[in-house]
Amino acid sequence: MIIDVIKILCLFVTLSLTACVFHPLDLRLKCINNTNLPLFIYHDFYLSNDTLINCIDCNSNVKDWNVYDAYDTSSIALNGNYYDKYLSEHPNEILRIFIFSSDTLKKYGWKKASSEYMILKRYDINLQYLQKNNWTI
Repeated sequence: MIIDVIKILCLFVTLSLTACVFHPLDLRLKCINNTNLPLFIYHDFYLSNDTLINCIDCNSNVKDWNVYDAYDTSSIALNGNYYDKYLSEHPNEILRIFIFSSDTLKKYGWKKASSEYMILKRYDINLQYLQKNNWTI
């Protein structure tokens, strides 16, 4: 009986450890903020003819980790080689990056700023653009 319990426990531990496969982060995509203002960068994958901001939770607050300080360079991290895989498997889709002033988001909130398109700049990026520009925006 004790041996059966140990076998079951070992099986459970083995299955638990193999269920959580670690995927390294892809940190290649770098965003350089050349301004003297903190910027909020929102990104998502879109069909190339889509112009709306995909507002998943418009009532949520802006997350601090999406704010890029003045004159800072930071990475947009995704699991594994997601950029390569996704963009090569979906040639009609692009990575769209929207840049907002942090002050605009503080003043008007995410829902109004995204729905009224209060952006500073937008990038529509495919895999070739990323490779050509050394994964830097």
